[in-house]
Amino acid sequence: MEVLTLIDNVVYGQGLVGEHGLSFLIKINGKKILFDTGQTGAILQNASFLEEDLSEVDAVVLSHGHYDHCGGLESFLKVNTHATIYLKRKAMDEKFSLREGVKKFIGFSLSQPIESYDNPFVFVDSNVEIYPGVILMPNIQTYTNNLVEQNRFYEKTNHQFIHDSFADELFMMVETNQSTHVFTGCSHKGILNILKTAYEASTNGKLDTLSGGMHFTGSLLNELDGHIDELSLFGLKKFYPNHCTGIDGYFKLKARYGDQVKYPFTGFRYDL
Repeated sequence: MEVLTLIDNVVYGQGLVGEHGLSFLIKINGKKILFDTGQTGAILQNASFLEEDLSEVDAVVLSHGHYDHCGGLESFLKVNTHATIYLKRKAMDEKFSLREGVKKFIGFSLSQPIESYDNPFVFVDSNVEIYPGVILMPNIQTYTNNLVEQNRFYEKTNHQFIHDSFADELFMMVETNQSTHVFTGCSHKGILNILKTAYEASTNGKLDTLSGGMHFTGSLLNELDGHIDELSLFGLKKFYPNHCTGIDGYFKLKARYGDQVKYPFTGFRYDL
């Protein structure tokens, strides 16, 4: 399995575009899966520069309904009319973030109703194996709330703002032979909750790698030191944290796990 970071906040060199967002292109057993799409059409520019043809993508998995993960979908749909789009229905809800006392829209929207696109949209309600060993997991169990930041996130329901429960979030687990790999977008439901849910579902009895945003920012940093050691309970051999993990969170992981931690910036390729 090969993973390519098409979009991350960090970029080096010329020819690639970085933005606050996340997108992984995952190749496995002849299938191409786009996990999140970043916030703009920059995925198209980066894919072209990296000589990747997004018209060949078989499936798009949207981890949750924030603009920095779904905003590039419209651009993708212009170059690919056959890939199946997987998401939770609540990812289409209106999402807001409280910033400097103002609620700012941070959801995403498409220019047309989803029925107008050629691509099939599939709403995920329960665990589904979209390809052999590739499992989407929409029901993240709650074991701890210590690493969940809800105070500044809202959703709009019936013209009222309520704290976002992140019921739109899913993650992807890939099992290959004797290894298990977890891909997450922002881990708004809490990375320990995601890992525990994956661990309980894994047929291998362990987790080998973790890739994506872990949201180790803001007030969560005060709780982080006491939980980083718990990550070792899942058997993880490699960590690929990026995007919303934050620089402080990244270096806390790096200090604890050393060379097991690699930052997958824009254009970074790695094999699992």
